[in-house]
Amino acid sequence: MVGDAVVGNSSVEKGTTAREAEVDRYAWVWNRIRQLDPQAVLLRGPERLNPVQAAGQGDLDILVPTGMAEARAFLKKQGFERVYKPQAYLERYRFRSPELPEPSTIDLYKAERWGLGFRLARNGHVPADARLACLLHAVADGKGTAYFEKQQNGPPWQQDHEGSLAGPLARVLWRAGSSGILTLYLLLKGVIRPDLPMVFSNLCRRIAFRAWQLTRKTGLEVALLGVDGTGKSSLSSALLQLPAPVKAVYMGPHDYQTRIMRFALKHDLPLPVQQLAFRYDLFVRRLCGWLLARRGWIVVYDRHPAERLEPGKRSFRNAIKSVLDRFYAWPVDVTFWLTGDYRTIYLRKKEYPAAYLQVIDQRFQSVLERYRIPFDKIDVTQSDLVSVAQLIRDRVLAKYQERVSMDRLSGIFKTILE
Repeated sequence: MVGDAVVGNSSVEKGTTAREAEVDRYAWVWNRIRQLDPQAVLLRGPERLNPVQAAGQGDLDILVPTGMAEARAFLKKQGFERVYKPQAYLERYRFRSPELPEPSTIDLYKAERWGLGFRLARNGHVPADARLACLLHAVADGKGTAYFEKQQNGPPWQQDHEGSLAGPLARVLWRAGSSGILTLYLLLKGVIRPDLPMVFSNLCRRIAFRAWQLTRKTGLEVALLGVDGTGKSSLSSALLQLPAPVKAVYMGPHDYQTRIMRFALKHDLPLPVQQLAFRYDLFVRRLCGWLLARRGWIVVYDRHPAERLEPGKRSFRNAIKSVLDRFYAWPVDVTFWLTGDYRTIYLRKKEYPAAYLQVIDQRFQSVLERYRIPFDKIDVTQSDLVSVAQLIRDRVLAKYQERVSMDRLSGIFKTILE
């Protein structure tokens, strides 16, 4: 993996900061890609690597005119996963590790284009100069006018009175801040022109990806099941540190999200009404989590949505309760059943006796078996919390990378989006 090949444990032991370690990773990757394609150009990246257009603390944008296949194979070999980008002229690769607070991102450009597929009107195949590239990155790529002013220490006309955005009209449009209108202005002025096949391809890719999102979940729903003292809340907090968008959702009798539930509690409504309001509140929490997972988030449920399902014999009362609970207890993607020695678990909180914890845990097992819920069983008393958290983070991150990888595509979606 890149982290092992470039940084390893030794550099961390020597006091290298996370940012320095990331720059070292990027430097190694950039040098290898430059060896694979001597014509490669580092457009944007850390200042230490001397990019030709813009320096910053961010990721790498590399123009690879002739060695795209070799660069692609190299990045995949190092553990990078290709993720979706609507632009047909670039490919985005990300490397995620539980040890890294943010994913490492590398964009490989097949040609220098901006936005939907605009190119410079006069430059041919020569990369744009730094100031013009920053302007197009801010306008056509949608980074915003504030991005340009931060990079260039002011608006375009401050240093270039005869430039692409000089004149009263340009100043008015710039202050309005609309990237779309500014792009249209540059197009009409002849600074850029559309690469029509590229624009058409980008639009088709956007439509195809939205259609693919409607048929697939691009994120992950993870549920933690276990009695009090198994560390569900601590593990939820640990998963929040993953280099991915993560949302923790508590599925217990607190942290109410709906006005109906708060109203029922405030006015002390009858118990059956409160129970209905509580299940509605759980349904809203689960629905919000599901929608985030559809959009590519990792959603961690502190307490399994299905833990209130009735595993025992059917009765009229249990049937009604089961119907209500099933409204929010549809299957999740990954279930971790946290268990272990009950005496040890009791000593962590000392709230419930070990015998009671065992009864509850046996009920959880019955629910898993009765409703055929796939799960990973983890004994949290055999290892410390840090080791358990590391194990779960590794498994969740590996599963998430499978979900977001472009390698998951098939059929017509693969044909259009590859």
